[in-house]
Amino acid sequence: MKFPDSYFEDEVREGFYIPSLMKRAWAAQMEVLEIVGQVCEKHHIRYFAEWGTLLGAVRHGGRIPWDDDVDICMLREDYDKFCEVAEKELPEECWFWDHRSTENFDNLIGRVINSKVHVVEGELLEKYHGYPYVAGIDIFWLDSLPADSQAEENYFQLHQYTDQLIGWMKQSERGNTVIKPEELEYHIQKLEKLSDMRVDCKKNIRKQLYQIQEQVGKTACLKWGSSEVTNIPVWIHNRAYRLPVKCYDDVIWMPYENTTLPLPVGYDELLSCKYGTEWMKPVRSGGSHDYPSYKEQQKFLEEENGAELYEFKYSTKEVEEMEKARFPKESLKDKINAFFPLFVEAHEEIRQLVSKQEYDTVLQLFADCQDAAIQIGTMIEQEKGESHPTVKRMEQYCETIFRLHTELSQENLPELGVLSDFEKKFADSVDRELKEKKVAVFVPYKASLWDTMDSVWRAAVEDEDTEVYVVPTPYYYKDAYGKAKIEEPHYETEGYPEDVVLTSYEEFDFSTIHPDTMVIQCPYDEYNYGMTVHPFFYAKNLKKYTDKLVYIPAFVLDEIGPGDDRARETLKSYCNMPGVVYADEVFVQSEQMKEVYVELLTEFAGEDTKAIWEDKIKGCDSTEFERKPRAKETLEVPEEWLSVLQKPDGTWKKVILYSTSASALVCYGQKMIDKMKDVLQIFREHQDEIALLWRPDEHVLEVGKRVDETVLLCYNELVREYREDGWGIYDDSAEVERAVVLCDAGYGDGGEALNGCRVKGKLVMVERTEVV
Repeated sequence: MKFPDSYFEDEVREGFYIPSLMKRAWAAQMEVLEIVGQVCEKHHIRYFAEWGTLLGAVRHGGRIPWDDDVDICMLREDYDKFCEVAEKELPEECWFWDHRSTENFDNLIGRVINSKVHVVEGELLEKYHGYPYVAGIDIFWLDSLPADSQAEENYFQLHQYTDQLIGWMKQSERGNTVIKPEELEYHIQKLEKLSDMRVDCKKNIRKQLYQIQEQVGKTACLKWGSSEVTNIPVWIHNRAYRLPVKCYDDVIWMPYENTTLPLPVGYDELLSCKYGTEWMKPVRSGGSHDYPSYKEQQKFLEEENGAELYEFKYSTKEVEEMEKARFPKESLKDKINAFFPLFVEAHEEIRQLVSKQEYDTVLQLFADCQDAAIQIGTMIEQEKGESHPTVKRMEQYCETIFRLHTELSQENLPELGVLSDFEKKFADSVDRELKEKKVAVFVPYKASLWDTMDSVWRAAVEDEDTEVYVVPTPYYYKDAYGKAKIEEPHYETEGYPEDVVLTSYEEFDFSTIHPDTMVIQCPYDEYNYGMTVHPFFYAKNLKKYTDKLVYIPAFVLDEIGPGDDRARETLKSYCNMPGVVYADEVFVQSEQMKEVYVELLTEFAGEDTKAIWEDKIKGCDSTEFERKPRAKETLEVPEEWLSVLQKPDGTWKKVILYSTSASALVCYGQKMIDKMKDVLQIFREHQDEIALLWRPDEHVLEVGKRVDETVLLCYNELVREYREDGWGIYDDSAEVERAVVLCDAGYGDGGEALNGCRVKGKLVMVERTEVV
């Protein structure tokens, strides 16, 4: 699969931070998914997106930002076909796990992974997009449920009994004896009678119990072929988990990151069965494993194999050494003032030598004073220009010294009082005329991330005593082996606000200018799996060239509250970084975010460092960091839309986005048509104040064969009338973002467009419950 380099950058989606390593994990998983998809296509095996993968494709148009795995499902017949061909068809490095093929696999799911060892390395790193750990996908299979209630009850009791025995076996293997051997024998005999299958107690009992569960399910599919299917491990604990088999009659291919996935045609109804009618409401939890999925692998490699992980480590000694390595700043005024005591001393010596009549030595001192004055004048001229008042003062001094030298050479005693006058005027001139502005340098790396720097930059520009520079740094993407692509530098000079004046990093002399303050927004230095800035701009290096290194995060996140463990976990990849640790001050978006930073950094660096972070990190008003939402008035909309969007006086009506899905049409048929008619009629009656923007699902025609012919005719007639009447907007374009920005609120079937409205803080209402 092909991914642009930019895909592997850290990013924020829907207020959730996604680290670069997670992006590489996503890509590796999708590579495995592509391999499985090719096997399925070759052998005519149907598969469907499942669980969070299904929800992500529908609600987000791709990954759920806080999801870290890929799930698919198959009906029983297709899963059995896949099991038959998997070992032969999968690439050499891949491994198909299930309880039949793998001795210690203790789950009723299938899994395809991309490595038979703990890490991915060598050429496979490139194939799996630089993800160094094992990646894979889970395959859930669906079995039929009996139509007869008594048969279902017997079926349920058998599965529940088997599951209970498996639970006892697992606890015994962990050393927790919950059942005696003679009791286990009794239960196995009972299970044998219920299932009409034998258990060999000399072999792996738990593995045989899984086989019984699976065989019972397989038999059920052949025997009943009912209208409902389920995933047995879920159904055992939730008998309401019953899925209409008609929902899997066909597929809808929908976008998912940089590919497309097959979704069951009845996904609208399935998502309600899986997550309830509020499935459009995001929940940052769930799943059956720790988050992120690679955390346990990292821990295993570090503890069991002694592996050195690619990550930044805190070192008090290193921080102390960096403080010592800072170059001291010496201003022009400091440099000039360093000469002043020399003049005073020379002048006093001249007076004493004149009184002793040692005129030859006095003449030499006159020459030395003049040379020193010329050096000072040249130094000031280079930085301030030849017209600077202090340069003029030095020229006058040189003329005075020349006159005194001439008079003494002609054996006339000079009037030395002028030297004392010069000392006073020189000190006054330096104090008044060489008063220097402070220098602030801002170091962005991407124009799209400038927003979080903007307010601080504008405050600095408005300060008359501050000289401000913006010096963008070049950055580089990394290849699959973690090496920076230095032959392909990225240096962004376009996309900044018009009033932001940029200075080339090649022309700016950090050493000479030595900024009082330097503001950075890239925290990683080299510790990022997707990109790096030029090494000169690493925080550990820039710290040498400034009195105060300030870090402002480039990303604005949702606030992280108690229980938001996934957001807290991923933030470690952004918070525990050199830019934060080495900065003298860190400004984050709120006091609440400061608390999270302090907590994570203390955990990272040690309890004795807590006071450092509490002092260094400042919580700000989050509005200073918020990115400005795009105004709908700035959108380019078709000319014919304006008559619908605007009132006669040119003001805008309230715009409501109406989203309808092909899946809902398949699931609910005529009920859906009736609902749509009611909705359109209500908005037609209020067209003077409200503009309706209807976005129908592009897949309606594709899945029309699954809909009753009468329903499809009614739908097509509804669309025809709506478009011909012209009182609303019919938007069948691919521009979801335009519709989201344009509207004031969203209504209809859940999906990517309504989720986009929710993300932007707009009112969203889902019509699902009225249809079911």
